[in-house]
Amino acid sequence: MTAARARDRTTPEEPVPASQPDVLPVPDASTVPRPDRAPTVLQFGGGNFLRAFADQMIQRADDAGVLAAGVVVVHATPGPDTAVELLRRQDGIYHVLLEGVRDGEPVREVTRVTAVRGVVRAHEEFEAYRDAYLDPGLRVVLSNTTEAGIAWVPDDDLAATPPRSFPAKMTALLLDRFRHFDGDPGAGLHVVCCELIEDNASTLRRYVLRHAAANGLPPEFVAWVEEACTFHDTLVDRIVPGYPRDEIAEIQAEIGFADQLVVKGELYGTWVIGGDRAIRDALPLDRAGLPVEFVADVRPTRDRKVRVLNGMHTAMTPLGLLLGCTTVREVTARPDVGRYLDLLLDREVLPSLPGDPAALRRYAATIRERFTNPYLQHRLGDIALNSLAKFRARNLPVLLAAWSAGREAPATALALAALLVLGAGRSGPAGFEPADDPALLRHLRETFDPEDLVGWVRGVAVAAEYLAGDDPRLDRLAGEVAGHAGVLLREGAGAALARLTR
Repeated sequence: MTAARARDRTTPEEPVPASQPDVLPVPDASTVPRPDRAPTVLQFGGGNFLRAFADQMIQRADDAGVLAAGVVVVHATPGPDTAVELLRRQDGIYHVLLEGVRDGEPVREVTRVTAVRGVVRAHEEFEAYRDAYLDPGLRVVLSNTTEAGIAWVPDDDLAATPPRSFPAKMTALLLDRFRHFDGDPGAGLHVVCCELIEDNASTLRRYVLRHAAANGLPPEFVAWVEEACTFHDTLVDRIVPGYPRDEIAEIQAEIGFADQLVVKGELYGTWVIGGDRAIRDALPLDRAGLPVEFVADVRPTRDRKVRVLNGMHTAMTPLGLLLGCTTVREVTARPDVGRYLDLLLDREVLPSLPGDPAALRRYAATIRERFTNPYLQHRLGDIALNSLAKFRARNLPVLLAAWSAGREAPATALALAALLVLGAGRSGPAGFEPADDPALLRHLRETFDPEDLVGWVRGVAVAAEYLAGDDPRLDRLAGEVAGHAGVLLREGAGAALARLTR
């Protein structure tokens, strides 16, 4: 670990070739010594977040001697994936760079992760995948299959190798493990979900049991799932921009390896794991001084984080892109956006949350401070991924709560207007292409009518499942959002912010 002043960096998601491949060795099993670690964690997902968050913490706990965990990463979707192939090429070895401020001083930490001991592609290498989940030493399943991953897919074939959806994959995995170990309770697993949806693991458990019922699976299996397996809702929090493209040559020279999988994140991190406290014995991360907390119920902490941190991200991103900004730091440095975020937080978001108002304001202040971290360049284009679904989970409850309490929510309505205008392709930075549900984006663009913005917003709100077509609040939503959309289209985002915050 080192502490040093860091420079501004841009960090897109896809890695690029190292600048010195002939000078520096590639980190792999032949160049990096590592202790034996039997696989104890099966991880669905090998993207930037899990590698800079969960795997980095597992590594730190291994290094501290409180854990001896090996991780097998599962690529759960068909087709190639650059990061997965690079992870395999490097034998699971890579570096995590965390930067931030601690006690007023800049801190820069580099962790070499060697805990990943295998990478399997479930669809292309089913037998290797099956061997991994039938390993008798396996104790934990980790997942981050994105917000769309934990979804009910009817008629998913549990006999497929493997099934399509993640809940069906988990059902088939658990059924195979139940049969392989003759229903031994000791073969049960702790399932820890990191997807950014409410009740992530609880929802997965419900779908597993629903698949069991739909397929007439034996009651003994259902009882084993309910009694021998535990499902843990979580709250995860760390900004992870990803691969530090602009600084990679300097970083590779520092670490001494041509690492193609360096992942960069902020120093701040929080992992709240709920449910049966037996998970603490399997993942005693807090005993290594890591920011992990085990609680009975994650919902109060989750609601606060999702509405404040994630909700501000989703609200500011389309506005920032319409203003021509590219990073969180750039957009939050604008005085008009600062006033907008103050309005959004003080009058709409924080009043929607239970708890001590002073404590909520202190928490919001720490989040605003994180946005100014000079060591991270969190790209708005990356945050914009799946924003239409994110708005439904993060921001819409704030707007509806305000209306239920007799309050206005113009800042949230403006955020939705900006999101729809951006998605319709009627304004925005050159070269930006929204990455969202293709059918919904197509609907946004094909139904856009500048002469009937109210009707357009109404149709989109129903198509996006924000409100049902017969919901009495739909007229108000369509009217208010269309009003903001008109200003954005005629006068621009700066004028819309000025109208709201003057």
